[in-house]
Amino acid sequence: MEKTLEEKLREISQGWFYSEPLLFSVICTHTLVENSRLSVPMRSGRQVIEFSSSLLKKYNDAEVEDFLKIEVFRILLLHPYSRLPHNANRGILLLASDVTINQFYKPKIPLSGVEYLKDQAQRFNILEKPLGEKWKDSEEEKFFKRNLNVNRQTGNLETLDSCTFEEWYRWILFLVKETSLGGGENVGKSSASENYIPSDEAAELWEEDQEIQGVIQSEIQKAEREQGWGGLGGGLSREIMRSADFSMDYRKILSRFRANVLSTKRTLTRMKPNRRFGFKAMGSRWERKANILIAVDVSGSISDESFANFFHVINNFFVYGIEKLDLIFFDTNLKYSKPVTIKKKIDLNEIKGRGGTNFQPALDFYFEHNEYNGLIIFTDGEGNIPCMRAGKTNVLWILSSRIDFERSRQWISKLNGNQATYLPF
Repeated sequence: MEKTLEEKLREISQGWFYSEPLLFSVICTHTLVENSRLSVPMRSGRQVIEFSSSLLKKYNDAEVEDFLKIEVFRILLLHPYSRLPHNANRGILLLASDVTINQFYKPKIPLSGVEYLKDQAQRFNILEKPLGEKWKDSEEEKFFKRNLNVNRQTGNLETLDSCTFEEWYRWILFLVKETSLGGGENVGKSSASENYIPSDEAAELWEEDQEIQGVIQSEIQKAEREQGWGGLGGGLSREIMRSADFSMDYRKILSRFRANVLSTKRTLTRMKPNRRFGFKAMGSRWERKANILIAVDVSGSISDESFANFFHVINNFFVYGIEKLDLIFFDTNLKYSKPVTIKKKIDLNEIKGRGGTNFQPALDFYFEHNEYNGLIIFTDGEGNIPCMRAGKTNVLWILSSRIDFERSRQWISKLNGNQATYLPF
């Protein structure tokens, strides 16, 4: 009697017990579920791996194993469980996941993200200005010319830059907008490349889940202790370790910063007893309102998507206990003489500078205005190290990417009363 596809998948995963112990332990945290309504062969998220028997039956056993392995790699890299960008394009999230995995593992099956970039590579080889006149000789055009290369012998996509999942999402989102949607040179409102962009259904189950993040992290730490990486290459194991690094949790840092800001509104009073010593010691009264100044680097290196993501997080984290959020914008100097109150819609293109960053004017403005209890600086960290003034601290630097964070965290930590974090995506 022929085995069902579910039986084949379970047999494949059981075969990993000795050969791929990490993959086996991770797949045991998820449930295999058949979904006949799927328009994609397989997807993962919400602690399940869904598959379509009708779509997978045309593939041989080795290719079916590749589909399963790719989904487990996504889980190991936490793509289905990481924080999603604001108004995320889920189809492009999947493309970014494909390309990230392809940097370390070349599957037998075609990956949509890889096929999309291979298709774009032909355009970049043929057209003189593939992104149009606006982007000619730009850093964006140079990036894609470096990374849109197809090996003629193997047919594999070869990328020179080792980018993170978040970075690939931004790059591919930019490329889609400037070609298929943005109307780059010789490109209309539709493009053959759009055929490679999956529907949102492919990443429909993706949502941030801190609990499963912890479970996957534990399995990765176990593999590191016991050297249970199996056949995973060094590049992929390093990427897995990097993705599972939760030593810097942006939520905890934002919460701690908010608590520090609110603590400045504490006053001592004899009219309220101390919780521990009663009226023998002064009690505390808290004024649950504080003002925060937000300084945004508009030197040209911050994308609209990064700013929208930052804006979304700030609005969610600083709803309660904060009376006012004021915005200032800077590059080499302040763009306006007065701060603006945070709004729902801010067009960053109207105030973007032409390059160059100086953090000192933003910090000086904060030091000179005592009504603010804390300062948040959103930047890529590229600029001269500023000078701090004695007495006033509570400064939080939010870097626009993990690479920016790793590059800047050391000098920021040396500034008194300063801390740094970054937002995934």
